[in-house]
Amino acid sequence: MRKSKGTKICKHPERLKGKPGECSPEQIKECHGKVVEHPCVKEK
Repeated sequence: MRKSKGTKICKHPERLKGKPGECSPEQIKECHGKVVEHPCVKEK
């Protein structure tokens, strides 16, 4: 089965509550620290 081109594998799947693109800014900060973009999501 192929993965969607719009997402990568989550680096913290145990913390994931939905799709990586649906993470709140607070959840992104908790998982990845201060980042400009969510590293678990790449643009199409």
